[in-house]
Amino acid sequence: MQRLVFIDDDKTELDTFRGIVEVKYDYVIIHWPYESAKLFGMPAPEIFVSDLYLPPQTGDSIPTKAQTDEAAEQARKVAERFSRLYSKPIEEKARLQETMKAISDAYAMLKLQWGALGQSPDHGVALLKKVKSQYPDTPFVFYSRKITPEDVIRVLQAGAVDAIRKGALNDEDVLARLAAAQDFYRGEGAHKIRAHGFNANITLKVESDAEGR
Repeated sequence: MQRLVFIDDDKTELDTFRGIVEVKYDYVIIHWPYESAKLFGMPAPEIFVSDLYLPPQTGDSIPTKAQTDEAAEQARKVAERFSRLYSKPIEEKARLQETMKAISDAYAMLKLQWGALGQSPDHGVALLKKVKSQYPDTPFVFYSRKITPEDVIRVLQAGAVDAIRKGALNDEDVLARLAAAQDFYRGEGAHKIRAHGFNANITLKVESDAEGR
């Protein structure tokens, strides 16, 4: 059975992902950052999968009172903005625009919470680069609940083969994406790309498939 290593700072997420992949893989967990040492002392697995928004190797930060107060105030404003969406008659397109603004405010609140804990995609990308330096022939996929379109572009440019948002796919589709990432990364075309110093990721396969249709 192929070995898959999954890295996450949340024990619940580690257990949940086990339920998805253990039918196909010998599943190895790395509870980040507490088990980070064993990450670089193991034989190369068939694939690495990791959360993106991770704390540094020192662990989560403790939010200050000022950070907690700021996030609480932002949460109050976000709640008020959502509550006003249907509080009075409004043209539907205008309501849609207000909804998008409310969602943007909610995401800003999330960024405050992530920042207070010290969690950042910077740490996920740094981990990717460190893992790739030791295991250059092993594909690395991000699997994150908090991933954004901007994050996807960044991690693919940094060397990830694919980026999957948690909850966006059913279990069978997640397994299919992981299998496709491995098939592509170990294919002749990807080997040639990496030999020239470029990153090979699944978007190249998608574009190639589209051109062939």
